[in-house]
Amino acid sequence: MKVWQVLFIFALGYHTVFAQSGIIDIHAGYMNPKDAKAGMLIGGMFGTKVDEAVDVGIGFDVFHKSYADVSQVAQSDATGLTSKTYVTEVDYSRTIIPVHIVINVKIRAGRYFGYLIRGGLGYQFLISKEQNYELETTDTRRYGGLGWQGAAGLYYNVGDRSTLTADVFYNNAQVSRSVDKSTRGLPTQERVSLSGLGIRLGVILDIR
Repeated sequence: MKVWQVLFIFALGYHTVFAQSGIIDIHAGYMNPKDAKAGMLIGGMFGTKVDEAVDVGIGFDVFHKSYADVSQVAQSDATGLTSKTYVTEVDYSRTIIPVHIVINVKIRAGRYFGYLIRGGLGYQFLISKEQNYELETTDTRRYGGLGWQGAAGLYYNVGDRSTLTADVFYNNAQVSRSVDKSTRGLPTQERVSLSGLGIRLGVILDIR
């Protein structure tokens, strides 16, 4: 399935869901993907209230992490002061964008608070930019694949139309891209695992 087809499906789902209501979920957090370094994320959900306990909508996250491969190349001692020289070999920039159909289920435990269970199923993108100073090359690799998320946490009703949330989630996805054929002429793929745990803090707003 091509990227534009996935985006069209989610845009159609967004229009169908959001046209009926006005639920907005805004959150920020931290994620540790298996094949990338851990980093911060922001995201949201647009959807509708099925009833007082269930919300359904289109959700997304944007994860970004930049880092570098650095090596020590020299060390010197002068007047009792030690200095070290480092060289940057490669700069990396990773962006992960999961887009999911999401369901939130609230289990009331008190007048204002309770437990929150989330589930999401959809498509995930990875954009990897690399600048190699040693080889003087720059490359951008784009990956995609199906994925899902599951989360459990707590919620607290601040007011009639606002709810604070905190959850621990697990993201499961393996994205891939087609590359040049091997020496034997067989088609090959690069695969990257985005699976890992994370945490999120957010607020759900009822804007109907």
